[in-house]
Amino acid sequence: MKHFLYPVCLAAFFALIVILQSSCIKHRQLVNFDAGPPFDSLPSSFQHPTLRIQYDDLLAITVLSQVADPKATAPFQAAAYAGTAGGGAPTEPTYLVDVHGCVNIPMAGRVRVVGLTTQEARDTISKYIEPYLKNPIVNVKLANFRFSVVGEVNKAGTYTVGYEHVTILEALSMAGDIAKYGNRENILVIRQVDGQRQYGRIDLHRRDVFLSPFFYIQQGDIIYVEPLKAKVGETADVTTKYLQWALPIVSALGLLVTLFSTTK
Repeated sequence: MKHFLYPVCLAAFFALIVILQSSCIKHRQLVNFDAGPPFDSLPSSFQHPTLRIQYDDLLAITVLSQVADPKATAPFQAAAYAGTAGGGAPTEPTYLVDVHGCVNIPMAGRVRVVGLTTQEARDTISKYIEPYLKNPIVNVKLANFRFSVVGEVNKAGTYTVGYEHVTILEALSMAGDIAKYGNRENILVIRQVDGQRQYGRIDLHRRDVFLSPFFYIQQGDIIYVEPLKAKVGETADVTTKYLQWALPIVSALGLLVTLFSTTK
């Protein structure tokens, strides 16, 4: 009996150690930028990625003139007032990029902008407006830059911002940062470019993450933070949860039986 209980207790003891270690989060798993080349060896200069207009984008377009001519700019000012209630202060008029990749500009008509940068769209729209407005001043920006953050974050959801340059760190910050059991080493970024899906991985432990082509978020990106193995172990099935309690009890009972048998 005693010889049988020794291996049982030993096995239960080692199983308990494995369970406890698998459910622990190490300090390094919570730290960013602690691996890779030192910061002073990385390039200090950088260039923002080129953002190109896509179908269903919402563009904020304002049109002014260098020459003070209220009648000439009236159609564009009317567009600015169109979204306000009760004749309030004008807002930036927004234009949806339709299924043909065009926006419908007052007087100029339909202008194809899909695939262009906002600067290229500005220049293109200016050419269409020049026959009707002398020396036009056109500003174009993306009004619905959006991305989604899902998985092990504190506030998953789809976020919309009024500017075009958002980093992975800013996106995660908007989502309440990575949760306790989020894996910082293997963040997945899903991106669509010209009708094709691209997949990129981000490791926040690496200092050279700033050089990754997925460090800057693009329109419509989906960011997925996967759980650590510790989270998987913690949320295992009911049998596994009960086993975590049963093993120490079995070990204790086995030890008591062993002690009892040796004192007989």
